Amino acid sequence: MNAVVERRRESGELALILDDAVAATARQARSFPAWHFRMMNDDERNWAIESSIASLDLENKIVFEVGTGCGLIALLFAKYGARHVYTCEANPQMAEVAQSIIGPSEFANKITVLAMPSSEVLDRGLLPGTPDVIFTETLDTAVLGEGFISIAADISRLAGPDTIVMPRAVRQYCVPIESEDITGLNRVSTACGFDLSALNAFSTVNFLSVESRLYDLRHMAEEMLIRTYSYRSVLPPVPCVFEIENDGQLHGFLSWFKADFGYGVVTNKPGMRSHWKQAFHPLHDVTKVKRGDRLTVLFDDSGAAVVSRLVR
Repeated sequence: MNAVVERRRESGELALILDDAVAATARQARSFPAWHFRMMNDDERNWAIESSIASLDLENKIVFEVGTGCGLIALLFAKYGARHVYTCEANPQMAEVAQSIIGPSEFANKITVLAMPSSEVLDRGLLPGTPDVIFTETLDTAVLGEGFISIAADISRLAGPDTIVMPRAVRQYCVPIESEDITGLNRVSTACGFDLSALNAFSTVNFLSVESRLYDLRHMAEEMLIRTYSYRSVLPPVPCVFEIENDGQLHGFLSWFKADFGYGVVTNKPGMRSHWKQAFHPLHDVTKVKRGDRLTVLFDDSGAAVVSRLVR
């Protein structure tokens, strides 16, 4: 042991250094995604949700939230007058974080954190009855990836005719794009003179999250509404038709959503300030298109784009 370490050990400083190292390691042992930090710092998202909650008459109302996160939404419902908020979180570590935030607050006695998925809450009958309000923000860049369909099934089991479900609707918009840059996030041909295309057997087939503003891309048609989602019932996807406006290559589709929470709307539309990125739905094969072509596409429940027809 060198002299510097020996002096630090004798003074107790070394123990503090080791404690700090242990604490740093503990901070890195995270079982939930890092985007939770970005989401909590998304002022526009927070304003849209808070203003929508504040616009409700919550006096004597029971709220059920699916996806507690760190507890912010439950606290907002309690703040704006809900009688009680039951909130469930499937990630045990995240549920602990939420409880550590809610516990010291003035609203602790109005909030119950359930560390389990919504399906378990329903199966075990842990709610006192039909909630007056059900809230969830279990969305990803392409809507579906955070378990939308299974959570919608739970909500449809639970919601009564007078239950307010937030968001009221989630609308997904899409545009066909040409972008070698974005395609390169998911496919490869050669590098340094070697054929690396065998890697493409492991390419993402449904969608990947991209920050579209960082890449060169060209819209090949007008954007359009491709699907409307409701947590009360999930309707099957239907084909949509794009009319191509530019000659070129079609690499895939860029999509985004608008979630209607009532008073406010949360969106990840390109150009808007949001912690969410957009979704890129790749085509298996690059398709040459010409102006005037009509493209019939269906986006299935996995988020994959299936081109069913190209009329020239």
